[in-house]
Amino acid sequence: MSLARHAAQLGTVGRLREGLMENLRKMGIQIADVTRLITRLVAPERSVLVGIDGGTGAGKTTFAHRFAEAIKETTPPVSIVHIDNFCRPSAERQKDYAVVSDLDWKRLRDQVLIPLQSGEAARFQLYDWPADRLKDWVTIDVGGVTIVDGVTATRNELSGYYDLRIWFSCPRDIRVSRLLGRGDTSAAEIKHWIPSEDRYIASHAPEETAHLVIDSTADMMSTKNGNGWFTKRWSPPSTA
Repeated sequence: MSLARHAAQLGTVGRLREGLMENLRKMGIQIADVTRLITRLVAPERSVLVGIDGGTGAGKTTFAHRFAEAIKETTPPVSIVHIDNFCRPSAERQKDYAVVSDLDWKRLRDQVLIPLQSGEAARFQLYDWPADRLKDWVTIDVGGVTIVDGVTATRNELSGYYDLRIWFSCPRDIRVSRLLGRGDTSAAEIKHWIPSEDRYIASHAPEETAHLVIDSTADMMSTKNGNGWFTKRWSPPSTA
């Protein structure tokens, strides 16, 4: 939604790491189970693609970075691609504020998912939020694991490209409360963005096609008595 929000999410990762790992240990599955599955899929000539989807404020980015660290312990390299970097510049939008439909899923597909799945390097431009334009180029070589993090990551048109799909389930009102509490997203942005997420979720039903569904309703740091994030569903994809 904004560069400030994106930067704040990344800055939070280090502070939450220790508590988050304790929380993950209390989920319905061990995070090691998922990393072992990823490890079995890795091959020199292909990239393993992981899509992490869910509404804004659900905890996707924090999880994505910790998940990447867990994978790196046995299977480097790991890259993270943030959906925010695929937002269209304001000149190409239909409204004053960015909405979900402004995330260019076709560019993500053509520049990242198709090349990596086909055994070729991905090369794409990052959207520069302050400059409001596409700017720096990024290259991801074939091999290892690439995690795509952000709402619409596993939309119907992209779902089939992923080896593993993860959905973060969290009620709308709680996500809005978290956004307001963080203070890096204006009420006006939230007013326009959240309804567009509602439409995406209703239209694409990404939770139904996810292999792993994580309920992040509770505070991610609330680990007392086993409360906090927990697994709603784990249906491992075939590794045959």
